[in-house]
Order: sequence, then C-alpha cells, then structure tokens
Amino acid sequence: MQLKNTTSQYGGVTKFFHWIIFLFFVNQYIVARVMVNLGSGEAFIGFNGNNLYNWHKSIGLILLALALLRYTWRRTTRLPDWDSSLENWEKKAIHWIENALYFCMIAMPISGYFFVMAGGFGVDFFGQWQMPNPIGTNEGLALLSEWTHIILGWAILIAVALHLFIGIRQSVVHKKGYLRRMLPFTSQ
Repeated sequence: MQLKNTTSQYGGVTKFFHWIIFLFFVNQYIVARVMVNLGSGEAFIGFNGNNLYNWHKSIGLILLALALLRYTWRRTTRLPDWDSSLENWEKKAIHWIENALYFCMIAMPISGYFFVMAGGFGVDFFGQWQMPNPIGTNEGLALLSEWTHIILGWAILIAVALHLFIGIRQSVVHKKGYLRRMLPFTSQ
C-alpha cells in the first residue's frame, strides 16, 4: 500500500487518519455514555467514574492532535478524483459533510477542554500529569462549552450517518466498490 493519495485511490496515511479518528470517536461515545450513567462507587471493566472521565478527557486531547494532523495532511496532499458514478448532489453533499466533520473533529475536543477547565474539573492526563488551567473557572463559559460539546456530539452522529448513507448508496446502486477506496488494507 502506498502512503500518498493518487488520482484513483486514497493512500495509507489518509486511511490511517480516517480510521484511527473514527475508532477514537467510537471509544469516546462509548466511554461518555458509560461515565455519565455510572453510579457512585460503580465501576466499568475496572474503571471507576473518575478514571473514565480522565480517560475521556485524555483521549479527547489526543483526538484533537490527530484531527489537526489529519487536517494538515488533507490540505497539503491531493485527493483522488471524484468517482465517475457520483451525481452532482452527492459531490456537494460529500463536500458539505467533509467540512462539517473536520469542523466537529476539531471543535468537539476544544469544547470539551473549555468545559472541563472552565468548570474547574481539570485534566489529569492519563493519571500522569495534571494539566495547568490557563482559563480559570468560569461558570458561564463552562455551561456554554458543555452545551456546545453535546450539540457537536449530535452533529457528528448526523454527519457520519449521512457519510455512511452516501457510501452505502453508491455501493448498492452503482455496485462499483466505492467504499473500497477508504477501507483499510485495500486498493482499488
């Protein structure tokens, strides 16, 4: 597998960023659902509530770094040409969805960071380093950031659903293996 994109396929670096960020976001959704529903004194596969919150916050910061690297890679490398089977409305939708996902990939961890810092919760990075709080506590900012974080979570779910819909629709309607362009360990 080649590392860079070509005119007809995505390269290994693009696929790596796509799938690692996807897997991290799946992890974040699962951990978020568990941690907010975990009762006092309860544990989930060896993690208590505090550990899960710190895990979620630490992974969120790693996600931010990966999203910034992915965005930089996206802006500095070519993309494969549009698949010939895509209709104009699908191209426009894909472009809109891609922009929405990039925005959410970056804004989601930033809103989470502002929420925990302004809320006075802080980040104990994987239990190894208590990050300084350059924001200070601010109840209004914490509330705004919390709601932004929640809304962005729903926006990501909607954008991913639309992303999957177009990919699956292309594979079913045109039967060209459209999804293979981004699947790991595949070539077109």
